[in-house]
This record gives sequence, C-alpha cells and structure tokens, in this order.
Amino acid sequence: MEWDLNAFIIRSGYRKKVFFELSKPQRPSQIAKTLDLRITHVTRVLRELKQKNLIKCLNPKESFGRFYELTPKGENVLKEVKKLTQSYDGKRL
Repeated sequence: MEWDLNAFIIRSGYRKKVFFELSKPQRPSQIAKTLDLRITHVTRVLRELKQKNLIKCLNPKESFGRFYELTPKGENVLKEVKKLTQSYDGKRL
C-alpha cells in the first residue's frame, strides 16, 4: 500500500473528487461541469496527479480537448483510497 499517495489524495477534497471522477477517460471541462468546480481547480489537480504518475494524458499533442485517464498505478491507488474512505459498515466517511 502506498500510504504517501493515499494521504496525498485524501488530504484535498478537490483532489479526491477529481481523482474519483477519472475512473473513466474525461476532459477537464467535463470534470469541472460534473463536479461543479472551477476549471482552474480541476487543471491544477490534474497537473498534481500527473506529476505523481497517477494519471496520463491520452492526447498530449492537442492544445484543447485533452483526455485524461488513470495509469495502472493510479487505478491501484484509487482502489486503496476507496477502501480507506469507507467505514467498517460500508458508509462513506
């Protein structure tokens, strides 16, 4: 278990929301609209997640309309974070 990465995700509400939303490939604008967040918050979180190798851009040569998805490392961390954020009776904390 990667405790430092789990804590990195859980530590920020924005980061956690965006990270959970990336269970399927999405564009930043889609994420912002779905989560009702400012696009600047979403792009900052995506940059942080990319630096930690938790996500990757599927079309990096594009200036607009980039799609992001979880890396295998990101998928593992997502599973761990989901387990950590649930109480023993299955309710979200």
